[in-house]
Amino acid sequence: MTFRAYLIIMTCVSLSAWIAWFVVLHAIDPTGSGFLGFLLFFLTLGMAFLSTATLLGTVVRIWKNKEEVVYRHVVRSLRQGILFTVLFLITLALSGQGLLVWWVIVLLILIAAFVELIFLGADSSP
Repeated sequence: MTFRAYLIIMTCVSLSAWIAWFVVLHAIDPTGSGFLGFLLFFLTLGMAFLSTATLLGTVVRIWKNKEEVVYRHVVRSLRQGILFTVLFLITLALSGQGLLVWWVIVLLILIAAFVELIFLGADSSP
């Protein structure tokens, strides 16, 4: 797959996921739908956030560092997009339950940073 095809596909996925999230947001009543409504909300928001973060991360990385292979930029952006999306969705879910306090946010950020450091250390080893 060429980089241009990747950008086109990811842009279409991102736009589709955001449209799906807006449909879920406006069409589903969270008080009447129960668990399924919340599941669809978080799934569509997660897909939209992940695809957008990955796409933007890849474009910014390639713009800033043109010497490295594009594949490495895509892999790192996808990994960091997943971490960022999981962090975002966990904080959103905890906030909805009234359990989000500053030290939980700090703990979640430290866990995500530690996971990223593990991956960066594995990438740099021969």
